[in-house]
Amino acid sequence: MVRVLRGVVLLVVAFGGATTAVAQMEMSVIQGTVVDEHDGNPLPEVTVRLRDLERGRETVVKTDKGGRFYRRGMQAVAYEITVEKEGYQPIHDKLDLKPGVEGRFNFKLAKATPVGAEEFTTGVAAYNKGEFPAAAAAFEAAIQKAPTVPDLHVNLALAYFRMNRQPEAVAELEKAASLGLDDAKIHYQLGSAYVEMQQYDKAIAAFEKGLAKQPDLATDQLALEATSTLGAVYFAKGDNDKATAEFQKVLAAKPGEAGATLGMGKVLFSKGDVDKALQLFEQVVAQHPGTPEATQAEAFIKELRKGKPPAA
Repeated sequence: MVRVLRGVVLLVVAFGGATTAVAQMEMSVIQGTVVDEHDGNPLPEVTVRLRDLERGRETVVKTDKGGRFYRRGMQAVAYEITVEKEGYQPIHDKLDLKPGVEGRFNFKLAKATPVGAEEFTTGVAAYNKGEFPAAAAAFEAAIQKAPTVPDLHVNLALAYFRMNRQPEAVAELEKAASLGLDDAKIHYQLGSAYVEMQQYDKAIAAFEKGLAKQPDLATDQLALEATSTLGAVYFAKGDNDKATAEFQKVLAAKPGEAGATLGMGKVLFSKGDVDKALQLFEQVVAQHPGTPEATQAEAFIKELRKGKPPAA
């Protein structure tokens, strides 16, 4: 805490007599600023509490948009001061206001460490090392401290998937989705998890919930991939019309996208349009060499030319 005291000369007019002069000399002014310790930006709506240690009286002031606070008419005594704002670590200190002296105090608040942050950091480090049981244990410990944070459940789910604990992973994603209702990314992840478990109806519901706000597929890569996967799920369920609609959305936003182009080829083949399907498979191989989509397309091309296409 930086403290700067600047002397103030008080001119006492003789009209009030000695009693008035003494009363004025016993009063003081407090002012100052509160900023973010990290970036130095002023913090508005910070609560500054001053408790008179002699009388127990409390004075409360708030910072303005510029992070400034000011209060005149303060008794020149010792105070216990608390500077606090939600999301930041509070400051507790003591100060003395001197009669006839303006007290200027400048504070820097540091952001509060989220509950469970230490365990979360440990979990991420373990996950990145491939130590998935240790990562899961750390994420579980973090959830014990902060059970309503969706991202903790997502990370625990990822660790569970790596440990082949799919049902538990899905349960964690379901919990994350219930906590983060407006977080489309969580619903995409949940939808993908359902696909892996071949729970296609649940996958469709999850993807559609995530895509409900009609994201811009041209700029949102995750939404683009989710839409393409949704088309593939519709195709797996035999609904070619809905599959085509989803693939067309993707191709309108990103012409030639591998998954949607491959999907459209499968749809056309299932409808008996082998020539157009073959063209799309060849397009995937030419434009996306070395990808899983190209590998699938090559298999289709090989079998189609033999007259015996693989299962879609």
